[in-house]
Amino acid sequence: MDILTAIRARRSVRKFQHRPVPREVLETIVDVGRLAATGAGLQPWEFVVITDAAVRQRLAGLLPYGSFLAEAGAGIVVLYKESQSPYGKEDCCSATATMLLAAVELGLGTCWVVTNDEAGMLQLLGAPEGYRVGAIIVTGYPEETPAMPEKRPLAEVLHWEKF
Repeated sequence: MDILTAIRARRSVRKFQHRPVPREVLETIVDVGRLAATGAGLQPWEFVVITDAAVRQRLAGLLPYGSFLAEAGAGIVVLYKESQSPYGKEDCCSATATMLLAAVELGLGTCWVVTNDEAGMLQLLGAPEGYRVGAIIVTGYPEETPAMPEKRPLAEVLHWEKF
């Protein structure tokens, strides 16, 4: 699959098959994430992969719109050390977008979700002091893949030389 096809095929999947994602597949996704663009080459990210059902269940309770993590094959939490880079949040977004596309290529569905309890999530993950949650990816084999939501037309969002 080429990158343009992967971009056009990516969806936010919220229903997953009850089957594990192989470790090698998850490692490939994270490996691609670590190769993402990063401000000043600082690479402030750390990736915590969660496959244990009990931990996924506990993490799902910290996600206002991600309770389906409990049923998915895995979660990937992207963390960054705030003091390491002024671009930590942006770098995590870059890595996350890259991993979402890699997952499509590998036959997985994903959903990028947020937490309303960052402190609780950091504690549950055993993150050292000074780390922040940059992104959370729920991933697994899709039970169903939703249709592409309506997007604003290119002519409405593209501006040349000035707004």
